[in-house]
Amino acid sequence: MLYKSKGLTDDTYNYILDLIMTQKLLPGEKISELNISKELEISRTPVRDAMRELANEGLIDILPNRFARVADYKPHTIKDIGLMRIALETMAVKLVCQYGSRADFLRLKEIADNCYESFKEGDLASRRRYDADFHMELAKISNNYLLQKFQKELYLRVQFIQLQHPNPVTDDEHHLQEHFQIVDALMDFDEKKALHITTEHLASFYDLKDRYTDGFFDSL
Repeated sequence: MLYKSKGLTDDTYNYILDLIMTQKLLPGEKISELNISKELEISRTPVRDAMRELANEGLIDILPNRFARVADYKPHTIKDIGLMRIALETMAVKLVCQYGSRADFLRLKEIADNCYESFKEGDLASRRRYDADFHMELAKISNNYLLQKFQKELYLRVQFIQLQHPNPVTDDEHHLQEHFQIVDALMDFDEKKALHITTEHLASFYDLKDRYTDGFFDSL
């Protein structure tokens, strides 16, 4: 997770984020600014600032003059996030085919190995982390700062979805094996194949295949 490391507000941010990601605070649950300030023995200002930042990142809903609560993503929100991921990751794959090296692809394979092994061992937290690392590494190899920035902004939302909502993929093992297929296609600099697998990989996870007309994703 994208923990921060500077200052009182960042410490408070990390504290609230941990409560959400360890499911001590559940979707829709109210977050007491006063209680957190008492628990951390700090004023309410850094709590308010941290909650505002988490709201900007999509993990908290702040209802003006009422209260704050943990976000509770509706199906349409999850699908919207999935569509944005496909748009960003297809661009990343195109750029990776331009800038990627064998060393980069071997690093991707290492992450895919770790993700798959975590799945086989039943370590779901590590599996989620390595899964996100794999896709973030694609953004890194793309050599495009803004693409990396936008991917990071989606990072916590994706982790939140994986944590709070059942995985719609019927064959989880096959889904993770697609990481290796993406790496193999990149190793061959087969852009068309890499794009197809990446799109299928994400469209199946977010259940998007029946939402759009045939050929819709081909233009992304």
